[in-house]
Amino acid sequence: MPPRPDSRQPAVADPAATSRRRPIRVCFLIGSLDVGGAERQLVRLANSLDPDRFAPSVVTMFARGPLERELRPGIPVTNLSLQDIRERRRRGQRGRFVLGLRLLARMHRQLRRERPDILHAYLLAAYVLGALTGWTARVPVIVAGRRGLTSYHAYETGHWRMLARLANRIVAVHACNSEAAREYAIEREGLRREWTVVIRNGIDLPDGPAPELEPAWSAPAPARAAMIANLSPHKGHATVLRAVRQVLDAHPGLVLVLFGDGRERPALERLRDELGLGSSIVFAGRRVDAHRFLPGFDLLVLASTEESAPNAVMEAMAAGVPTVATAVGGVPELIREGVDGLLVPVSDAGAMAGAIAWMLDHPDERRRMGAAARERVSQFSTRRMVTATEDLYESLVRARRGGGGAG
Repeated sequence: MPPRPDSRQPAVADPAATSRRRPIRVCFLIGSLDVGGAERQLVRLANSLDPDRFAPSVVTMFARGPLERELRPGIPVTNLSLQDIRERRRRGQRGRFVLGLRLLARMHRQLRRERPDILHAYLLAAYVLGALTGWTARVPVIVAGRRGLTSYHAYETGHWRMLARLANRIVAVHACNSEAAREYAIEREGLRREWTVVIRNGIDLPDGPAPELEPAWSAPAPARAAMIANLSPHKGHATVLRAVRQVLDAHPGLVLVLFGDGRERPALERLRDELGLGSSIVFAGRRVDAHRFLPGFDLLVLASTEESAPNAVMEAMAAGVPTVATAVGGVPELIREGVDGLLVPVSDAGAMAGAIAWMLDHPDERRRMGAAARERVSQFSTRRMVTATEDLYESLVRARRGGGGAG
């Protein structure tokens, strides 16, 4: 296996020396460029890397996605089309072993074609498969992008866990977007702390006026809340719907707009009807631009059972909108209880209802929280995130090449 770099801490490179060498080739690997927090952060980073020092490319494993259109011109995107392999496996047309080999073969050929200096793989499946394939393709440096509180323990089969443990021996550094994600990885997987680094998500304060809300989201609501999350079980939408049922007794005009889509939508629509919520719950679907509408809402709701550094919360903070959120993972690293928003226990509809009602009953305090949140999140700029990542890349390449540059 390739040796781990001796230095894992970001180090500022000599700009003059860097300019004399070719750019460092960075290949980003992810499942797709669909709407999601990890995907948006990848696009934000790739767009902002210094083109004189870095040459980014993106490889998606299963599908492309709408966020591909947000990449700056000149960044190549390759889709490995592994979705067709996954679908054939589900239909039982070929054995899992053979299909798995084909999956890895496609990735191997792509990496040999690109010959990146760094493979930066986002999310669990990508960095496990990316590490193993990157090793066979002789990629010098592999970075695992840990974007949530997920471990290889989530895999149901023992051989996948074995492969994940092997991948951890290949990965040069685990780049986590919160201290919670870092501590989780160290505790659950036995990673050495020096194999990890925390680089927080980047976000910028919006400029210009926000677009007007669509009529179905606003009229005739005197109070509006938003939730931006894929409709997945761990996002806790059912808890929020039950909380809204309780809030409506005192605030019958409340409307909650759910931005996102997913396999839970039919069940949530049934729950909405069972609770008699009617037009108080609006399913807005997946919207790439959902965050741009946040200034038109009174608060954001987050009910996840696990999170690392949720982009939706950061986007609400940047828009000056306070959040009612579950106190999980890295959320308390963003929201200071009673200052930037309110934190509640997981899966506690009563506590969430109380926090939402308090926000609606105290408009002045709510607005002060929004202003405090905007001020706080300004320290998590995209430029800060990009600079920290660029420094990490250069230190890893320099260590891997024995002090030389990317040339």
